[in-house]
Amino acid sequence: MSELQVIEAGAVKFVDEVKAEVEKAVEAVKPEVKKALVAISADEKLILAEAEVEYLKATMEIQRLTKITEAKAKEYQTAVDGFLTKYGLSKAEYLFDGVKKAFTLIEKKL
Repeated sequence: MSELQVIEAGAVKFVDEVKAEVEKAVEAVKPEVKKALVAISADEKLILAEAEVEYLKATMEIQRLTKITEAKAKEYQTAVDGFLTKYGLSKAEYLFDGVKKAFTLIEKKL
């Protein structure tokens, strides 16, 4: 066997050894590779959809109650303002006490 054939045989053996090592490395790394997309089951999707629907219903109910609250607050303030006018009182001098349901004179302290 010539010197060139010996070198070629050694090179081929070395390439085969490197290929084997690369394959081992690839197999070792495979479990570590993270999936780009992990799908959930149909039951889990249904659970999320139901929760989202309930959330949206609750949000709509909050919005409805907020509108009612704002309307009632405006109605209350309009009534108080009407009573101020009816009794000839000034906002600068009197404050409506919601607990007592009466107007109280504002004491001016220096």
